[in-house]
Amino acid sequence: MRTIIAVVLFLCIIGSTSSVKAGGVKGKVSIPGESNLENVIVYLDGVKGTFPVPSKHAEMNHLNLQFVPHILAVMKGATVDFPNSDTVLHSAFSISKSNPFELGIYGQGHEKLMTFQNPGLVELFCHIHSHMHGYILVLENPFFGMTAKDGSYSIPNVPNGTYSLKAWLSPSDNIEKTVTISGNETLSEDFTLTAKR
Repeated sequence: MRTIIAVVLFLCIIGSTSSVKAGGVKGKVSIPGESNLENVIVYLDGVKGTFPVPSKHAEMNHLNLQFVPHILAVMKGATVDFPNSDTVLHSAFSISKSNPFELGIYGQGHEKLMTFQNPGLVELFCHIHSHMHGYILVLENPFFGMTAKDGSYSIPNVPNGTYSLKAWLSPSDNIEKTVTISGNETLSEDFTLTAKR
């Protein structure tokens, strides 16, 4: 019995010392002339591994004849709900190469969903309202954050390594820098984007 206990304790010690170290990155995004800085996507590219898909669905609402939020980030394999909160009909679709889809026409109080299997940019439109436009950025890993109104973001529990850190507002307004996560440190990285929404 004592031998079994000793072996178990040894394995626990080995497991704890060989565990993967993880740090993080946080900071702020600024856009000159903008006071509301929420929903800029900040994400890490190049993180290797297999990651579980979140069981909780993300949401892209139809509200006041707009896609809300205008920009959404999800991991590949995630499901997004598309509820209609307007009193009019909507018909969301995308012709993006990575994840083309068409939800069809549906009214207030109803919702449809779409699972995004492939990484890439999904540009959203509505067949009925030509001015409606939005984006879903489908990412390879779960290490991303959406900015709050003050532009702050946080990406915790990042495995140690060197990665590309990207801030994304639109296909034409994004910034990339190289960061190295070491030990349990949390890096501070700020971005300044140029385009107004």
